[in-house]
Amino acid sequence: MDTTTINWYRIPVDKETLKKFTKRSDLRGALQAGSFLLIFLATTAIALFFFLKRMWVPMVIACYVHSLFHQMVGMSAAVHELSHGTPFKTRRANEFFYKLFCFLTWNNPVHFRASHMLHHQYTVYRGLDKEVIQEPVKKTMNWVNYLTWLTFDYKWFWTLVRANVLHVFGKGNVDFFSWDPLFPEEDPRRKAMIRWARFALAGYILIIAASIVTHLYVLIYLLVFGNFFATIVGRLTGATQHLGLDESTPDWRLVCHTVKYNPVARFLYWNMNYHVEHHMYAAVPYYNLPKFHEAVAKDMPEGPKSFASGIALVLSIKRKQKKDPRYIYEPPFPETAAPPRKRVGPAPKSVNG
Repeated sequence: MDTTTINWYRIPVDKETLKKFTKRSDLRGALQAGSFLLIFLATTAIALFFFLKRMWVPMVIACYVHSLFHQMVGMSAAVHELSHGTPFKTRRANEFFYKLFCFLTWNNPVHFRASHMLHHQYTVYRGLDKEVIQEPVKKTMNWVNYLTWLTFDYKWFWTLVRANVLHVFGKGNVDFFSWDPLFPEEDPRRKAMIRWARFALAGYILIIAASIVTHLYVLIYLLVFGNFFATIVGRLTGATQHLGLDESTPDWRLVCHTVKYNPVARFLYWNMNYHVEHHMYAAVPYYNLPKFHEAVAKDMPEGPKSFASGIALVLSIKRKQKKDPRYIYEPPFPETAAPPRKRVGPAPKSVNG
């Protein structure tokens, strides 16, 4: 494991204020995670109802809506925040929903938690952050990706299913995000990652078999593979996290976007639109991020005021990068903000070419 220490700029927050904002609540966690589970079950039940009634057009529409939501159950939102252990005060409750949502979305809770910790420690540092590798916006925001995000996201399917299946056969060198294994052979987490993959795949096979025996074939889609269709919401919210910004830079304000979302989008996204604040103080639960944003606003860059304007910003960066491939967006800062801590020297070359 690399032991590089990065001297990140962190907005100063006094201990009492931070203590207030890092306070966790089982009730708040249960309301969010419980409502996600209820919505998932409700969309499943509605699609199943139309299937039983042989109402094929409404069934397809219900399945599509189910998948739009299903993507947010995974690492796009719910699994991501639960991996931090912050939504619930009680660890057991947090771990229950974390592992349940991981199972429903082909995520591996052992791998994702470890990988995401490194993402926070080395955010978009080339060669250190294996989860998010900064690349030109055109490689992400293009018509081929838009089409797959609206239909079958085969790249996402290949990333998750391939790694899980190979882990089942003990191939721990295969990784979800990077070109080298996250866990060396002597790391006990490697065996735990493989055990989870075997448990999960056995569960998926059981669901598929039960669906076939009972002739409830739509459940195969809804419970096992729905996460790989209609990923557009998760993909677009993900585009407003780091895309178009600098890399290998010790200031989260320069490598993360904070975007104001409407209440519905914030609910689906677990307030991760406050992405700078989340990276600076990951111990702050998602439900405290809006007020925490206000507390540190004077030292924050001026970000987009809506989800649509956030996507518009990313697309404007894409247009500028077409004219100048070296262009990197730097957000405007208010006079009250501390000067941004910029990268020294040229951007590093890709480790994998």
